[in-house]
Amino acid sequence: AVVSTQSTGKGIIAKICKGLCDCADPPDIVTYVLPLLTHLANDADVFVQTSTVLAFAIMLQRCSGSVGSVREQLDRFISESVSTDVHVMMCELIESFTVVLPLCSPDVQRDFLIPRLATIGVSNSGIANKTKRRDITERLINAYKAILCSYITPDTIEHYIIPGLQALSADAADVIPEKQQTVELMLREVMTKIAIGHEEPSKDTRSGNAFGSKVSGFFKKK
Repeated sequence: AVVSTQSTGKGIIAKICKGLCDCADPPDIVTYVLPLLTHLANDADVFVQTSTVLAFAIMLQRCSGSVGSVREQLDRFISESVSTDVHVMMCELIESFTVVLPLCSPDVQRDFLIPRLATIGVSNSGIANKTKRRDITERLINAYKAILCSYITPDTIEHYIIPGLQALSADAADVIPEKQQTVELMLREVMTKIAIGHEEPSKDTRSGNAFGSKVSGFFKKK
């Protein structure tokens, strides 16, 4: 099925790989499943590529030895989804990150998942199609709910979560106003956690500016 020209068959194999990532021993996942998934992830068909996303995300949770190569693959998916506006891929990335985030180690959350979700959130404002922006905004709201149920350090809050929520609030106001209050409540919660007090989020520009530089750097290096 992997060498077949049929995208449906390849997509089924990707789903089987996801099941193996859930239950197989981590060394076997790295030895047997990761090469197969990497092959599928480089398929020309976006459907096939998208079918591999959740399996890669589960590897972040279960296979510490392969985290580097898995991160590189997911970074490529994020970069290409933003630069070419592959909506189905972006939605799958957000949903998959939301599923695995509470189960991942604190370092994977802090160093990869939370920064990447913030990057996606900031890039969402540049999407002209409001239906697509709404889809992504709704998924990001669920992702941030998962983040706030995890252990997060003050540095992570200041440098990633606050800028990400500020961008999400602006998008919600534009494309899904009935959800903006939910985002604002989350923003107030994290502001309280780092003892910023009652200062308005928009007045603290240092973290947002620093994160903006990191977002630019993320896409420039691709």
